[in-house]
Amino acid sequence: MPMLILLVWSLALAVPPSERPKAVLRAPVWLDSRNGQTPKLSAEDLKARVNGVPVRIRRVLGPGEELMVVAVLDLTEDLSLVELAKQALEAELHKLPPSVYVGLMRAQDGLRVLVDPTRQPEPLVRAIRDLPVSGKAGLLESLPAALRLTDSILAKAAVRAALLYVTDSNVYNYREDYTNPVINYSDQHDLSRRFPESLVKERIARLERQLSAFQTPLFIVHLEYRSDRLNEAYQTGLMQLAAAAGGSSQFCRSRQEIPEAIAGIFQRIAAVHRVDVELPERRSKLLVLQLEATPVPLVYRTRFALE
Repeated sequence: MPMLILLVWSLALAVPPSERPKAVLRAPVWLDSRNGQTPKLSAEDLKARVNGVPVRIRRVLGPGEELMVVAVLDLTEDLSLVELAKQALEAELHKLPPSVYVGLMRAQDGLRVLVDPTRQPEPLVRAIRDLPVSGKAGLLESLPAALRLTDSILAKAAVRAALLYVTDSNVYNYREDYTNPVINYSDQHDLSRRFPESLVKERIARLERQLSAFQTPLFIVHLEYRSDRLNEAYQTGLMQLAAAAGGSSQFCRSRQEIPEAIAGIFQRIAAVHRVDVELPERRSKLLVLQLEATPVPLVYRTRFALE
């Protein structure tokens, strides 16, 4: 990712340096939605602890306040499914309120910027329509760089943020070969014979450790659930990554589920709160967050790591 693009995106909504918080954990939080209404949280409603130590709530941003969505398209497989996803994305982009900025990137064959963050749907729709369905899947390789970008926005701007991947990735279509663990043919007890998905699981585990250092919630919409052994391991891994990063995932088992999945993820993203809590002066690299609020229950990520 060119440093110039990173700088532009980070400063697009930046606050003055004197107002930028230091030693702050920025946690994505949701409230239980009841009767079709999403309640809004305030700092007065919350109590927080980090590693058991009471900490101050510095700021809470909720639904209706500015939101940055970085959407990454990773589309290389079925043209008909991709067309349904493009139509669904176009419909959702036209529904977004003026408080939502969307930046668009592509992941196949390397992470690239398609459209800088904008509140206007037209350039996003044009780029989505023109995006070719080709190349190699890029979700796993591009994920750390994409999260690094969105975290830089969180650190420098008073906005909520989310990273959204729309993908049809197949584990067999990565540049890195996840299908061929080294097998010792002279050893009849070599576990690689019985667990060919070991490379996929190892890759996911490494990524999950990396993701613990980022604070942006991750959302994934996968357009085609595949039931072979390696892809099931891969898809389970994607679910783990989204959950570990404080977000969620949707896997479509039919064409009809694609528009609903994309609409549901956008609704989930729109409902996110950003809760900034001050970190204790003395702290370990592993952070456990505890939040309390009344009267509604909270859904939030509890574990983070400091780089």
